[in-house]
Amino acid sequence: MKPAQLLYEHYQLVSRERVLRDDIEQVTARLESDPEVVQLEQALAEAGAVQETTAAKVRDSDHEREGHRTKLRAREKELMSGRIRNPTDLMQMSEEVKHMKARFAEEEDAEMQLMEAADNAEEAVRVATATLAESRLRSAAEEPALREELQAWLAELAEVEAERDSVWEQVPPAAQAAYRRMRMNPPVAKVVNNACSACRVTVTSSGMQILRKGDEIVHCEHCSRILVRD
Repeated sequence: MKPAQLLYEHYQLVSRERVLRDDIEQVTARLESDPEVVQLEQALAEAGAVQETTAAKVRDSDHEREGHRTKLRAREKELMSGRIRNPTDLMQMSEEVKHMKARFAEEEDAEMQLMEAADNAEEAVRVATATLAESRLRSAAEEPALREELQAWLAELAEVEAERDSVWEQVPPAAQAAYRRMRMNPPVAKVVNNACSACRVTVTSSGMQILRKGDEIVHCEHCSRILVRD
């Protein structure tokens, strides 16, 4: 293989190595902690927090309404007892009982809304719990195939690394130096129809002649990439 061809082969192997490493990293992370399961666990925790807060509000509302109910009954009993003779006092207490009843009715409406919110929060927890359980089962079912896939990628990575190093050892020092100086990606581009496949600029006739011989490194005059014959 000519120097440019070796460099192109080396670049292809490096690219494959990069893809394999990314895949291995993602699968390893997935096996350690399934992102979907983590997200659903967070959703369940949030739903549980909402349920606890809503239930606490219902309990507080019950306690407060019970106190108001006791006070209202006491006022009604006193109003109906006949002990209050003064018309002004009787009217004042009657108005007070009326306002207490109106406020108690408002509190009942508010508690009905709280109870509805509590029911919704409880349902949200139920749904989140079921969804999380399904996700955990699905994750567990997928694990064997993922581990098998991971082992295959690890084996391929070892082969690619060995082949990459073997190809690089065959590249002449001058060509290695030229490759290392490249700052663009890809550093090596094929010539297709007498043009650089990276920037599409036509390669000069003299450049094509050198490429046909294949002994020297030829750079694209436009993008400076190392050129290799298709």
